[in-house]
Amino acid sequence: MRNPITSELIEKLAAQGCALANEPMSRHTTFKVGGPAELLVCPSGPRQAAAVVSLVNEARIPLTVIGGGSNLLVGDRGIPGITLSLGHDGAWKGEMRRCADGTVYADATVPKERFIDWCLDEGLEGADFMAGIPGCLGGGIVMNAGTFMGNFIDILTRIEYIDRKGASKSLEVRREMAHYRRMDMEEGAVITGAVFRLPESADIRSARARIRAILDDRGAKHPLQYPSAGSVFKNPDGHSSWKLIDEAGLKGYRIGGAMVSELHTNFIVNVDGASAGDVRALIEHVRDTVSRRFSIALHPEVRMTGEF
Repeated sequence: MRNPITSELIEKLAAQGCALANEPMSRHTTFKVGGPAELLVCPSGPRQAAAVVSLVNEARIPLTVIGGGSNLLVGDRGIPGITLSLGHDGAWKGEMRRCADGTVYADATVPKERFIDWCLDEGLEGADFMAGIPGCLGGGIVMNAGTFMGNFIDILTRIEYIDRKGASKSLEVRREMAHYRRMDMEEGAVITGAVFRLPESADIRSARARIRAILDDRGAKHPLQYPSAGSVFKNPDGHSSWKLIDEAGLKGYRIGGAMVSELHTNFIVNVDGASAGDVRALIEHVRDTVSRRFSIALHPEVRMTGEF
């Protein structure tokens, strides 16, 4: 049996930003589903985030860390223990700055689209691959997010993080740390920021036009009118998940309020008040159907947490 969350601990955690009891996680995920976090803590900066991790470690209470909630499915029964939110809707808005050596530092809580806009204003390019990918930089780093145009590892030079005891650390990035939708990090690491190396743009007007074109293309091909977590499954070697799902006859397949998108079959969309259970059941149905039909395993890139 775990230790209780005492009023004294809540007071100490609230002093680091804000602390919300029984906060519906449907407010903090792009799926718009999920039960309550027993206690959701939103720190106001990296120092405060470190204090939260330290306090929770000392109290020996389970800690769940979330970012912008764009690649996350929270169970209908919620998240027990303490949830540390590094999303852009919290108290820590995040900052970006040029470093003396020409690199760029950005906090983990900065949304990707804001980072792209800031870089363009600074005359920098190279973050095109992030265009249209929801969520914050921290989550993108954790999963080495990207597209056919590139991945986070291509521009990362250093990662700032907090270890499981609350100590602030810095890690020089090596290419071998990066894998498909995964970045090798110390277990329990909480990313607070990163340093990026981006090239100066020779033609910033063309760079902006390229970003607009990418966003227009994604808007035409992706079901952005519905809540979702973006692509649900990783692509198996030599295959495209959307094509396998489409050829399995699952386009438009529905469980409860969750549906396989008719526009892009690697998206599961919340079309009518879906529960997290609906979404998870549909994910499992898609996996089982594709496995039976093609003998190919689909692995979710969506992270599932909490109690279902």
